[in-house]
Amino acid sequence: MKTPLSNPHLELTPEGFSALLNAAADAIIIIDRNAKILNINLAAQSLFQYKTAELEGRNVNILMPEPYQTEHDGYLANYFRTGEQKIIGIGRRVEALKKDGTVFPMELSVGEYSREGEVLFVGIIRDLTEKERVSEALRKSEQQLRESEQALLITLENAPIGIITLEPDGTVLSMNHSAILLTGYTRSEVVGKDFKTILHQDDVEKAEQHRQVLLENDGNSFSFNARYLRKNKSVAHATMHCSLVNSGSPDKKQLLITQLVDRTDQIKAEQEASEFRERLAHVDRVSTMGEMASGIAHEINQPLSAISSYVQACLRRLESGNLEKQKLQELLEKTDKQALRAGTVVQRIRSLIRKHDRIRERVEVNKIVKDTISLVQADTRSHGMLLDIELMPQTREVIVDSIQIQQVILNLVRNAIDATEDFSETPPIAPAERSSRICIGTCDSELSDQVEIWVRDFGHGITDDLKDKLFESFITSKKTGTGMGLSISRSILDAHGGKIRVESGADNTTFFITLPTAVG
Repeated sequence: MKTPLSNPHLELTPEGFSALLNAAADAIIIIDRNAKILNINLAAQSLFQYKTAELEGRNVNILMPEPYQTEHDGYLANYFRTGEQKIIGIGRRVEALKKDGTVFPMELSVGEYSREGEVLFVGIIRDLTEKERVSEALRKSEQQLRESEQALLITLENAPIGIITLEPDGTVLSMNHSAILLTGYTRSEVVGKDFKTILHQDDVEKAEQHRQVLLENDGNSFSFNARYLRKNKSVAHATMHCSLVNSGSPDKKQLLITQLVDRTDQIKAEQEASEFRERLAHVDRVSTMGEMASGIAHEINQPLSAISSYVQACLRRLESGNLEKQKLQELLEKTDKQALRAGTVVQRIRSLIRKHDRIRERVEVNKIVKDTISLVQADTRSHGMLLDIELMPQTREVIVDSIQIQQVILNLVRNAIDATEDFSETPPIAPAERSSRICIGTCDSELSDQVEIWVRDFGHGITDDLKDKLFESFITSKKTGTGMGLSISRSILDAHGGKIRVESGADNTTFFITLPTAVG
C-alpha cells in the first residue's frame, strides 16, 4: 500500500512514512475529519506523556484544556460547513494538556491533506514552555532593570549631595536637584556649558589640573575643596569628588561623575568660631594687661620720672642764666631718649590690647620674643624676679600673626610668675634653694622645618594628672585664674599649624611653643 502526501511525485511505504514521522524533532499528530487521532510521532508521545496505543482512535481534544476541549469539535464542524479557517493553515499559540494534567503553551500549525479521498489533518506542535519561560524571565529582568534605573534616577535626583555628570572635556551633561540648590542655576542654564563657568575663578586652574591628571593617567578619582559662584554671585563652598567611569554605551564612552558635598554652612561656622576665638583672645590679652598693670605702670613711671628730672634741670639752668649749650643739649637728648622709651612701652600695650585684623606676616622668631621682652621685663621686675634670655644665634623665620604669638608668650610668662610666687609662699620640705628667676628663649626643634620658643620657671611644677588636661578650658593650677589662658594659647597655635607642650621635672617646668618655619 502506498501513502500519497501533498507532493504527488513523492510516495512512501507505510514503514518509510512512520520512520519519517518519528524522525521529526517537533511533535506531530494526525487526525481525521472527526478529530479522531490516527497517529502520533515519538516527539508527541514524549511531550504529552502518552503511548500511541493510548491515543489512537480518541478525540484529539483529550490533549486540550478547557475551553479548547469543548470548543474544538465545533471548530472542525464550522470549517467543513463554511470553510472558515481558525487554526487550519494558520499557526497560532494555544495551550495543551499533558497526561498528568499539566497545561503548557505550544505553537500549533495545522495542515490539511487527502488520502484516498479521505480528508486528514496534520498538527505540528512546538513546545513553548522554555521559550516563554525565558521570555518571561527576560521581561521580568528588563522590568526590574527599568525599575532599578528609575529608582537610581530618583535616588540620584534627590541625593543630599550635588551630582553633576560631565563629558571628559568638562561639558555639563546633567545635574541633580542638590546641585541646582548649591549653584542656584537651572538645568537649562548649565547643561551644555563648560563646568568651569560655575567655578570660582581662583579655583578654576586647580580643578583643570586635577581633571587633566585624571584623564592622562586614567586615574579613578580625585577630591579637593572648591568654591562655586551661585547665580546671584554669592560664593558656595563644597568638597568635589570626581570619578572617571565608563558610560556602558556600545562606544565605551567615558564620563566624569562629580559629587559636590556642600561645606558652606561648615565654612561659615568655622569663620564664626574663629571670630569668637579672636574676641576671646582679645579679652584674654586685656586681662593679661590688667594683671601686668603694676609692672607696666612702674616701667612707664621710670622714664616719666627721668623726663621730669631732666626738664627741671633745664629750667634751673635757664633761671640761673647758665645757658651752657652742650649741657643743655645733653639734658634734652636724655629727655628725648626717656620719652621714646615710655612711648615704646605704650605702643606695645596698644598693639596687644587693640582689636586688629588677623594679618600673618613673615617675621624672625627672635624678633617676636624681643618685641615682647619690654613688657615681660616690666612684669618680672615688679615681682622681684630675674629674666634670663637665651636666643639662638641663627635666623629662623615663621609666618604668623605676631600679636597672637606675643599673647601666648605673655600668658606663659604670667603663669611662670604665679608658679614661682606660689612656690616661694609654700616651699617644699627639702628641695634645693631655687632662684626667683624665669627663662625665655628660642631654639631649633627636633624637626628641621620647625622652631621653638620656650618659657621656664622654677616653681611648684605640675602634677601628672593635671599635665594631661592642662590645655583644656577651665583647667588651672593657679589659686586664682579662669583656666582659659592655656586653652586660648593652644587654639592660637593650632590655627598657626603649631603646638604647645609642657615638660615638668623635679626642679623646673618648661612650656614649649612649636611653630613651622617659613619655606623659601
